[in-house]
Amino acid sequence: MALYGPLLYAWLPLLVFLLQAFHGGSAHSSCSENNGGCDQNALCSDDPTTGAMKCTCKTGYTNTGCDDKVVCTDSCTVNNGDCHSNADCSHDATTNAVQCICNTGYTNTGSGSTVVCTDSCTVNNGACDPNAFCSHDAKKNAVKCTCKAGYTNTGSADNVVCAESCPADNGADDPNAICSSDAGNDQRKCTCKAGYTNIGCHRRVVCRGTMISDKIDAFPPHLHTSDSCTANHGGCDANADCSHDATTNAVVCTCKTGYTNTGSGSDVVCTDSCTVNNGGCDANAVCSHDAKTNAVVCTCKAGYTNTGSGSNVVCTGMTI
Repeated sequence: MALYGPLLYAWLPLLVFLLQAFHGGSAHSSCSENNGGCDQNALCSDDPTTGAMKCTCKTGYTNTGCDDKVVCTDSCTVNNGDCHSNADCSHDATTNAVQCICNTGYTNTGSGSTVVCTDSCTVNNGACDPNAFCSHDAKKNAVKCTCKAGYTNTGSADNVVCAESCPADNGADDPNAICSSDAGNDQRKCTCKAGYTNIGCHRRVVCRGTMISDKIDAFPPHLHTSDSCTANHGGCDANADCSHDATTNAVVCTCKTGYTNTGSGSDVVCTDSCTVNNGGCDANAVCSHDAKTNAVVCTCKAGYTNTGSGSNVVCTGMTI
């Protein structure tokens, strides 16, 4: 027996090696052969304590296997990579780690590595101008900024800047126009003041009668206004003088000397006074006009004598 003791001691390391090989252990790592049988997207390692082989999915992959079988699947295909429901899952080009990027129309309101995708319109008004409404494009869901009523976009389609349509300087291009906002399209519009007519280059609007105003869009047309009396004589009769009411500035048509208004209401029609009630002359007088002033001149007919005084001509029959 004394002989077997030293021999057994000498063969002990070999016996230990054989026992390890038989029970799955080895003197060298089993990961060196065929990745230890792990999934191609897994890392193989040996447990430092037990020596057992371990398969661990690489970055960007999730274990979808069961029990002891490790199956590594692209994390983005598993519950969207744990990204927010309104985020797209992708991978970092260098590390292959999962990246969560908010979809169009959503803003990340999370902190650190936690991505929380919130409707952009609820976050700082979608970065729209304070005087704009935030909404979403029907096709792409991109943020859409629309100026509120009373404001006009003075920027561009991609950079909406909402300026007051009718600022303190009236917002009109001419001092004789009044600025307001169109309720339908919220565009600035200019209305000529009483007694003024739009004679802009894009649309010709002529004011007729005592006062007619019209409205045109001020964007893009350039509005010019002019004294209505210079445009088609303010709509007055050819034998009338055009002027403006001192209070309202409305057009006032006044028949010239030697003419009488035979129109009705605001319609001024200037007729030769001599054809209207004989120009106010005596029935026995002839009506005519002064060569210089065109004023009515009453001259008694033959056989009659003016017995009136001053400009009041009274024709009385002559006695024989």
